[in-house]
Amino acid sequence: MNDLGISLEANRRSTTTTDLVFDAVHQAIITFQLPPGTKVSEAEVAKQLDVSRQPVRDVFFRLSKLGFIAIRPQRATLVTKISEQSVLEAAFIRKAIELSCLAEAIELGTDEDIHELRALIQQQEASVEANDLQGFHALDDMFHKAICATAGHAHAWPLIEEQKAHIDRVRFLSLPSGLPTAFEQHKRIMDAIEERNTPRASELLEEHLARIKDILQQVRAQHPEYFESP
Repeated sequence: MNDLGISLEANRRSTTTTDLVFDAVHQAIITFQLPPGTKVSEAEVAKQLDVSRQPVRDVFFRLSKLGFIAIRPQRATLVTKISEQSVLEAAFIRKAIELSCLAEAIELGTDEDIHELRALIQQQEASVEANDLQGFHALDDMFHKAICATAGHAHAWPLIEEQKAHIDRVRFLSLPSGLPTAFEQHKRIMDAIEERNTPRASELLEEHLARIKDILQQVRAQHPEYFESP
């Protein structure tokens, strides 16, 4: 198995060993340190992360429910290939929730809330200039999460996060070429939020989230080995 390359110390937002292990393995899958088809074992992951096997077993179960790994009795456990159908279904659900949150964020957000959103865009700009793909990916999520929180629906983000898990691998593969476009779209959305222009912001967010359909086809053409057969 590939070295995860992620330490538990890097994920302090988690409060339990199981959550720390989940974040580490999940991140390794999303960023293709553990690409589709990779064999993973509880013993090896536990050894690399210096934890007991029980939290790893719990994490494998959670990841299997999300569709990221396939646990096969008496056979190797594998990181799953990307399901195009799962990506499209997740995109549909994500759009419905985020558009609702965006409208309420614009209506309810304070000037301080808007300032914090703008600060995230500025941090994204620094990531783009440094070509920091993982950093931008994390800040991308933070921006969308903050919109939900500003709307008073912080509880909505875990629902989106679970659904968009299938989208994230496709998004990450697209970043080397798609980073500037993603950032420019974020900036335009932010401008509309600052202007309190809900119709414009909603139009831009819908356009931004709809990009996944084109990205999906591009990434599949570039990396067919990572996808399930049609």
